[in-house]
Amino acid sequence: MKERSTFNVQRGKAACEGLYCGKSAFDLFSSARDCRVTLVSLDVPRNDSKIIKVRINRMDEPKVKNLEPGTQETMVPLPHKKMKIAVVSLGCSKNLVDTEVMLGHLADSGCEVIDDPESADCILINTCSFLTEAVSESLDRIVELAAIKGKGSVKRLVVAGCMVSRYGQELKGEVPEIDALVSPSSLEQVMSAVMGRDIVPSTDETFPTRLISFPPHRAYLKIGDGCSNHCTYCMIPRIRGEFVSRPLPSIVDEARWLVQRGVKEITLVAQDTGRYGMDRGGEDLPELIRSILEVRGDFWLRGMYIHPSRVSGRLLEALSSDERVCRYMDVPFQHVSPSLLGRMGRGAAPEPRRVLEMVRKQLPGVFFRTTLMTGFPGETEDDFQALLSFVREAEINHLGVFAYSREKGTPAAGLMAQVDPGTARERLELLMEEQSRISRVLLKDMIGLELEVLVEGEDDEGAFGRHRGQAPEVDGVVRLNRRCSPGDRVMVRIMESGDYDLEGEIISGENPRSER
Repeated sequence: MKERSTFNVQRGKAACEGLYCGKSAFDLFSSARDCRVTLVSLDVPRNDSKIIKVRINRMDEPKVKNLEPGTQETMVPLPHKKMKIAVVSLGCSKNLVDTEVMLGHLADSGCEVIDDPESADCILINTCSFLTEAVSESLDRIVELAAIKGKGSVKRLVVAGCMVSRYGQELKGEVPEIDALVSPSSLEQVMSAVMGRDIVPSTDETFPTRLISFPPHRAYLKIGDGCSNHCTYCMIPRIRGEFVSRPLPSIVDEARWLVQRGVKEITLVAQDTGRYGMDRGGEDLPELIRSILEVRGDFWLRGMYIHPSRVSGRLLEALSSDERVCRYMDVPFQHVSPSLLGRMGRGAAPEPRRVLEMVRKQLPGVFFRTTLMTGFPGETEDDFQALLSFVREAEINHLGVFAYSREKGTPAAGLMAQVDPGTARERLELLMEEQSRISRVLLKDMIGLELEVLVEGEDDEGAFGRHRGQAPEVDGVVRLNRRCSPGDRVMVRIMESGDYDLEGEIISGENPRSER
């Protein structure tokens, strides 16, 4: 189909004679107030009435961003046929927030987000590359989605996230089917990537457009990005850059927006949550917590990933200042050996036992989580035994352990005395065996307690939820004796316990559902 027409473009509006091209047509002229451009050709690909290809010729002086004199080509979705986009999200909770931001921009642009990649016009995958294992998973998934595109129904494949930051254009060389790359700093421009336009990183400091994924009753709130710790085993500073805090008003506005939409649990996340504000001056995590607590509403608030060096009296005071703040601390120690911590680049961190003692003293009844690493270069049997003794003595509620991964490009990869991966794995299993015993004892002591539980939903084992001392996705759950609606908060009497989960009887709460 060939047509000639003239667009009259004004801020917030894009129209042409006899054809309305929808909001995405205006994206091309996002800086325009008044200008005139000539439509050179408008092509509707055969068997595809959902997308038109527009070639535009602008004759006057270049006053509009991204629109130079001469011919420019773009893809525009027709309003009566929404572009269908399948989104795949890999990696951590921070990555999930990035995915939700991109989903929000896609939805605002009139796209329909679907689950089935084979039925999509475009596939978007948000990747992780923190560890070699994550890189392999991301690349395998990209190749799988590229094969779907090769069948002909999918028009574009867009890759976003950490793989883009780590490998850049190399990805297109590895997988030629990739049409566009979106770095973590350009999430707001995902629609441009989908439509084949140039990507310009945003400097907007308002809270981002976002589409909350399932379940809608809880959400992660990202307060910063990047990391300035430069641990010798970690790629994050190279992938994400130095830590950059979001503006405090933007975070508070987003928290308020979440609560207004029915979110009942907000979890603060960043690569180093405790560093919040140190790059901006004058603000810090305690002030941020108090500011969020000024938001009216009945919600839980918790923070994850607080470096041991950032645990302070002021922070603990803020965490104990309001009953909405969960008595929960996530402080990754990684190890207890001073020599190994020094080799890890974490030698300035306070001694783990001292941190744990301070937290438990100022936050009585706190549920504590930490992560530990086995097999770091130079870890001796004595170092491991010291770590095992710490786990036995500390009686930590929640523990995650991972074996060291030798990541190319990190300082630790070049260290001498690399530990055999099999030995690292054996040590991991020994720590988790000990933690299983400890957790079983701690949970048994909770039998008879009455706890508020946030209902998550159902799985093959029945209904379940979490109490305030259990973070989403990483800790155990409370198994419930009957169904309730996801997002309900119910009072539960703990009746039984296992290695990591509790079982409870609902004694009061919201909207209980009888057995079908």
